[in-house]
Parts: sequence; C-alpha cells; structure tokens
Amino acid sequence: MAAELKNLMRLSCEQQGVIIDMVSSLAGSGVEVRVYGSRLDKQLRGGDLDLILKSAEPLGYLVLAELKMTLEERLQLPVDIINCAASKKLSPFQSLALLQSQPLRDVA
Repeated sequence: MAAELKNLMRLSCEQQGVIIDMVSSLAGSGVEVRVYGSRLDKQLRGGDLDLILKSAEPLGYLVLAELKMTLEERLQLPVDIINCAASKKLSPFQSLALLQSQPLRDVA
C-alpha cells in the first residue's frame, strides 16, 4: 500500500527521504507528514510542494520557518507547510487539504 501511495506522488525517493529526515530532526519524530496539492497529480509538471504536518500540539512558528527554509534549500522547490494540531480546531482549508492528502512514509 505504501509503495502505491509513493507512486502517486511526484517526489523522488531521495526527496521523500530528505523531507522525512528534516521534519523528524526539526519538528520531532511524532509528527506525521502528508502531501497535498499538485504533487499528487502525475499529469502535472513543476509546481510547489504542499505539506501538512500533523502533530499533537501546534508547532512553533520558528520551527515551521526553519523547516520551510531548509526544505526549499535542500529540494530546490518552493514549499508550503500547514500544521494540523490535534489540540486545535481545523480551519475549513486545513480540513479540505487533509482530506485530499496522502501520507509520506519512511522510504528507508
């Protein structure tokens, strides 16, 4: 099943590994990484990388900013990150993005 999901994403195994490593390092290992938006559509080309980080508590703005900058530098892609914390009510946009997202699993 995980291999099928990876095939739906326009991200290489190397890119997926960088994302997982950076999120784990900067935000913690308990954060679930999900991809939404154009990177899930094999018919499209280019575009940014849209990530959802699911966590128990909200992640700090400095953590999110550092993660965004680091991922953009390492992946050479624009990155958008939204944080969905279990302790907070989701906005309509967060709910929709979460419904349309796919989990990014460890590729090691």
